[in-house]
Amino acid sequence: MRDGGGRDTEKDLFGKEGGYQTFLSSKTLAYPCRVCSSGLKREAFLGGNIYFCPVCQKL
Repeated sequence: MRDGGGRDTEKDLFGKEGGYQTFLSSKTLAYPCRVCSSGLKREAFLGGNIYFCPVCQKL
């Protein structure tokens, strides 16, 4: 992530977007899982949000 200049969902101090491609984020929530094609979920966690596939990432 550091070598890519940060996440593609964020910008640096100069307004340049990062080059590290984020697969699970608020921008990808509307799309299906890249592995199994099921719907992704968002849940609150420690004051932020996490994004995951409930099929591929079971408890």
